[in-house]
Amino acid sequence: MKLDQNVTARRGRPKSEEKRESISHAAAELFLKEGFDRCSMDSIAAAAGVSKQTVYSHFANKDELFRSCITAKVRHYDLAVDADAHDSLETGLAAFADGFLRLVSDPDAVKMWRLVMHEAEAHPHVARLFFETGPQESLAALVRFIESHGDRLATDDYAGAARTFLGLTSDVWHNRILLGVIDAVEPDARRQHVAKVTTQFIRLFGKTN
Repeated sequence: MKLDQNVTARRGRPKSEEKRESISHAAAELFLKEGFDRCSMDSIAAAAGVSKQTVYSHFANKDELFRSCITAKVRHYDLAVDADAHDSLETGLAAFADGFLRLVSDPDAVKMWRLVMHEAEAHPHVARLFFETGPQESLAALVRFIESHGDRLATDDYAGAARTFLGLTSDVWHNRILLGVIDAVEPDARRQHVAKVTTQFIRLFGKTN
C-alpha cells in the first residue's frame, strides 16, 4: 500500500521523520505482497535499506508498523475531519465523503481491504488492527466533527448520524469495487454522489426553521 507521498528529503524536515516514513512505505509494500503474518521485521528492514535496530527505534513492533500504514492512508485522504479546517457542516461532510470515495477507489487500499478480509478468519488480530485504525477511527473523527456542529442538527445522536452519513456515502460503491465489478468511482459520479449525500444528510438531521 503506497503512502502516496514523497519521502525524499524536504527542507527543514527532520530526518527521523523521513526515515520513519521510508520504513512505513517499505512495510506497506511488503504487507500487500506477503501478508501480515509472513512479513517480518527483518524483511521490512531489508526492504527499507536500514538495520532492524533502526526499524525498532521508530516502531515498537509489527502491530505499530501496520497501524502506521493504515493511518497514512487515512491522513492522505483527509478522513480525520478537522472542524478548524471547514467553515461549515456541509463543507466538512462533503470533504469526508469525497475523501472516502477516493480512498475506496485507491488500488492499494482495495488490495489491503481484500487482504485483511482474506486473513480475517485465520488472523483476527490483523482484522482488528485494521478496523480500529482505519474504519473505526475515521468514523470517530466524523462523529466529533458532526458533534462540533450540533447546533445545526435536530438530533444529539451524533454517532448514529455519522453512521448514517457513512452508509449513504458508501452506498453500493464500496462493495462493487471490492468485488471487482468496477475499478473506481469516476470523478463526475463522485462529485454528484458527494453533493447528493450531503444534501440528504441535512434533510434528515438538520433543524427546520
